Amino acid sequence: MQLILNALGLGFGIIGTVVVFFFGLPSIDVLNEGAYVGTVTTPKMRKYAMLSRCGLAAIALGFLTQFTALFLSSCA
Repeated sequence: MQLILNALGLGFGIIGTVVVFFFGLPSIDVLNEGAYVGTVTTPKMRKYAMLSRCGLAAIALGFLTQFTALFLSSCA
């Protein structure tokens, strides 16, 4: 079980890293507030923001899955 969880976590981490590499890190809305007054958000910008957040979520999910595998192996 722990081997499967560890492999899943590694897979999520790799996929998330590749997605973040291609689509970049999402911008932090607080830092951009007022910086680009009048900028129009295009569908492509929304797509990139959504995919970059999904990439970060996949990296976090991979970390949590690997941490769970570590916790299961230490308790057994």
